Order: sequence, then C-alpha cells, then structure tokens
Amino acid sequence: MRRLIIICLALFALPAQADPAHQWTATYDGGGNYTDNAAFALSDAAGDLIIGGASYDRESASDILVRKLERGDGHEIWSRRYEAWDGSSDMAITGMAWDGSGDILVAGHVCGCGSG
Repeated sequence: MRRLIIICLALFALPAQADPAHQWTATYDGGGNYTDNAAFALSDAAGDLIIGGASYDRESASDILVRKLERGDGHEIWSRRYEAWDGSSDMAITGMAWDGSGDILVAGHVCGCGSG
C-alpha cells in the first residue's frame, strides 16, 4: 500500500545559520494500492500547512485532495476531495494560491473524460 508522507521541518522560526529540525510526520492513505501525491503547499497566518495534490480513489481515478494540517503536531484540521463528474476521469491539481480575502484558490483540470 502506498501512502503520502508529509514531513514538516521547522524552517519558519530558525536563525539563518541553523539547520532545519524535524517537527512531525503525517501519513495519508487514500485507499487501495494507489499513490497519493502532494504537489503544492501553503501556510496560513497561524502557520498551519495546506497541502494540495492527487489522491487515487478505489475506482482507479485520481481526485484533487486539499488538506489543512495543524502546525504543532500535523493533525488534520480539514480535508476536501474534488472528484471528476463522471467518476472515472482523473483530476489533476495545477496550482494553489491565496486570494485577497484569505480564501484558497485551487486550480486543476480533468485528464481524459469518460464516454458516459
């Protein structure tokens, strides 16, 4: 079984000459024997981590997955999965950014469309 492993290094509060220190590791398994991939990472004003990428579901199609992890210990605060409308096409994330109101913008596309 393949899992996405997120390792957080404390880069935000270190002096320039200090080496990064391991803070925590979070593991995510979307199910089945499929790969989950992180592609983008943002942090919010509190220092929590927002990860965006692809997660393969049990139907052999990839979905866009966005998760927010707590800064201190990496536990999940929330998670959103975005599936293709036909259930068999792959979704791919192509970007994430903050907008002027503090909301997260997620961009992506459908990779191949089912015939149905």
